[in-house]
Amino acid sequence: MKYLLLFFYLVVAIIPVYAIGKYYYNKDTIKEPNKLLKKMFFSGFISGIIVIYISLVFLAIFPSLNDNNSLNIIYLLLYCFLFISLIEELSKFIMIYKTGYNNKEFDQAYDIVLYSVLVGLGFACFENFVYILTEELSLITILIRGITAVPAHACFQTFMGYYLYKSKKSNKKRYIFLSIFIPFLFHGLYDFIIFSGTNLVIIYFILLLAIIFPLSIFKIKELINIDKKNM
Repeated sequence: MKYLLLFFYLVVAIIPVYAIGKYYYNKDTIKEPNKLLKKMFFSGFISGIIVIYISLVFLAIFPSLNDNNSLNIIYLLLYCFLFISLIEELSKFIMIYKTGYNNKEFDQAYDIVLYSVLVGLGFACFENFVYILTEELSLITILIRGITAVPAHACFQTFMGYYLYKSKKSNKKRYIFLSIFIPFLFHGLYDFIIFSGTNLVIIYFILLLAIIFPLSIFKIKELINIDKKNM
């Protein structure tokens, strides 16, 4: 019974990853090679493993990070923005830049967004698996992650891919910086709101999602329109 429930939780955790990935895939006007897309997705798993190792090192150096509930506001900001957001976004950026940015298949504006989102979804999927296998999670928690954390990772990487395209198009390095900084900023805010424990956490959280979800859709439409004009 225990293993059956575990399998059920894993399936539930995969469904939003697949659904969002399918949504982004269907937006692509000229389909990318399946082998490359799978490589991008599993690169997200690799970035997750990198994050775990880096996190273990940080926890060994700063053991107080194990108890984020006891952190004051300054340390909580550092915890959310540096310990979580910066490490995770840099790890994903490395995978995207190494595997997708210089790939010969990156010949349309939307391509790098698709690559980036697949890495983000791979990371989110890996994160879900780790939580399920190591924590006592309820079905409600997994479902909530499916409608918040998973699409949030997709949005973070939409911004990353968008600015990587701008960098490729203009050859301006500031867009490389923005491809890391914008996801880092939104991701840090996302985690800070969750961990802050304020009574208004739900309101702040909804406001943040109300900003990043439509904004990411706007970025997608912008790049798709560029591709359609160039066809």
